[in-house]
Amino acid sequence: MAWQAKFTAPRGQAELKDVVVAAGAEEAQRDTISINIDVDAMGKAEALQLIDRIRNRIHADPWPPLA
Repeated sequence: MAWQAKFTAPRGQAELKDVVVAAGAEEAQRDTISINIDVDAMGKAEALQLIDRIRNRIHADPWPPLA
């Protein structure tokens, strides 16, 4: 099994350092990215901002991610 990474971007925190990188759970299939969004508590624009912050963290850090 390949190493899995989990990126967590808390709401209301706009700094790149606030995106937490940790070991992730094994997905049902390989080469899969899962995004969990609480749609009752978050609008589309805020969800896209958090996804963009995770993207920026992936871009800034070494690859593969180190947790």
